Amino acid sequence: MVFIYIAPHFFRRLSNKYICFLFYYLYNLGVLNIIYMFVVTNKKFTNLNFKSMKNKNILLALVLVFSGVFNFSKTSAQVAPVAPPIKVTAELVSHYVWRGSMATGSPTPNFQPTLAFSKGNFEIGVWGSTDFLGSYKEVDPYVSLTAGHLKFTFTDYDWNFPKAKYFDYSSNKTGHMLEGTIGYTGPEFFPISVTWNTMFYGFDKKVSTSNDTTQAYSTYIELGYTKGPAAFFFGFTPWASYYNNYGYTTFDASASKKSFSIVNIGVTLSKSVKITDAFSLPLRATLVVNPSATYNLMDYIHLVFGITF
Repeated sequence: MVFIYIAPHFFRRLSNKYICFLFYYLYNLGVLNIIYMFVVTNKKFTNLNFKSMKNKNILLALVLVFSGVFNFSKTSAQVAPVAPPIKVTAELVSHYVWRGSMATGSPTPNFQPTLAFSKGNFEIGVWGSTDFLGSYKEVDPYVSLTAGHLKFTFTDYDWNFPKAKYFDYSSNKTGHMLEGTIGYTGPEFFPISVTWNTMFYGFDKKVSTSNDTTQAYSTYIELGYTKGPAAFFFGFTPWASYYNNYGYTTFDASASKKSFSIVNIGVTLSKSVKITDAFSLPLRATLVVNPSATYNLMDYIHLVFGITF
């Protein structure tokens, strides 16, 4: 209201040239159309004589007020919503396959929740998995930091609950496996990804030639390519490690000891099913081939279905 009172006194000092510029600017914003509709439909305004300076000032003040409201609403509509820092998600999978092998030993459905806190490029959280039979449980705290196209992650894996106390981190007793990951994700015009994952401490042990137990430093490297709803992947381990049962084939004693092994080739197809205007249900299907299966005969090929909540 104060602005409407001051505006007429201000516009008396403006020359016709500046007033023309002002109207041209407001015309581009579409504000004048709104003012016109308001004026012609209001009897009080249709009776005004806009040839007088006083009524000219009233019209200019009205135009400026409407343009301020118009610009404010336009700016407010362009502000993107801020994502909440707390992330709670869950996935239901037909069976749990991790880097080419069944984690649970048998193809049973698993429920896999995630609880995380993120701020900027930093995220800290916990991922878990439990099968429907109650025979498998996994809890994996993690910390990740993204820097441009690079992502650095530290993960504390533990699925060995029946074998060790959870808070026991002594090297020869712990059920934990600590892993460091470096990943690269390319830009949209070059949608490739490369990740290097190495376990460096904990339960990840192998027996040496002198029958000593040493750290295996199990490493998994994966190359990926994304095209639309399809994500292709190719994963391998460069030496005897957890991913090829440290070189030994459980179901074939006559098989030669493995070192370099391709363990995870496949594709994931994703789509979202619209439930309401505000909610869609993400679905995925993953085909996995493991030509170097060592833990189980069923590991040679998998077809996994997943729903994310």
